[in-house]
Amino acid sequence: MIVIPFADILSPGSFKIINDCLNADGVIAYPTDTLYGLGGNFFSAAAMSRVDALKKRGDLPYSVAVSDLAMLEALSAEIPDIFHSRLKKLLPGKFTFLFNPHPSIDPLLLKNSDRIGIRIPGMPPLLKLISTLGFPLVSTSANLSGRPPLNDPQRIAREFPQLDLLIDGGVLPPSLGSTLIDVATTPPRIVRRGADFEKVIALLERVSPE
Repeated sequence: MIVIPFADILSPGSFKIINDCLNADGVIAYPTDTLYGLGGNFFSAAAMSRVDALKKRGDLPYSVAVSDLAMLEALSAEIPDIFHSRLKKLLPGKFTFLFNPHPSIDPLLLKNSDRIGIRIPGMPPLLKLISTLGFPLVSTSANLSGRPPLNDPQRIAREFPQLDLLIDGGVLPPSLGSTLIDVATTPPRIVRRGADFEKVIALLERVSPE
C-alpha cells in the first residue's frame, strides 16, 4: 500500500502515482470534509467491484465525488430549478444530492438504481485533484458494511490492507457523514440527516409541493 500525505497530493510526483493507480482500476482511501472515503474511478466497473469486496457490500449504490458543478451536471439527466436557485449555494460542502442519472451512465455503475448521489466536498486540494484527474471518484465511507466508519488512517490501513493507496489526512473529527437530499422529487426530500442538515432545512422550509 502506498501512503501519500494529503498535503502532497498535487505535487507532480504524487499526482502521477495517484493518477496511475486510479487508471489501473486501483482503490484508494482519501479524506473528505466529513469522513474518509473509499473509492476509485467511478467509470471503472473493476474498481467498483473491488470496493464492493473491500466493504463486503454489493447491493447498494455508491455516491460519487466531483470537482465542480460542470462535472455534477455531466452526470445528471436534469438539474431541477430549485437546485440552481437555492441548493447549489451549499456546495462545496457536507451534502450529497440525489439526481436522475444521465442516460449515458452504465446502469451497472449505479447498481441499477434510478438515482445517482453526487457531492462536492469542501476540500479545495481534493477538488483540484479530481478536476485534474478528469473523472469522478467513488465516494463511500471507509468501513465494512454495517460497521462504523473509520476516520483514523492507521486503522484504515490495518483493516483494509488490500488498498492500493492511502491519502493520509490525519485523524478526522467525528462526523455524521454528509446530509443526503433527493432533488429528483418535488419538493426535495432529506433522505438522511447528516452534517449541517439544518442548512438544508432553512433553505427548503418555504418550499411547497406543486
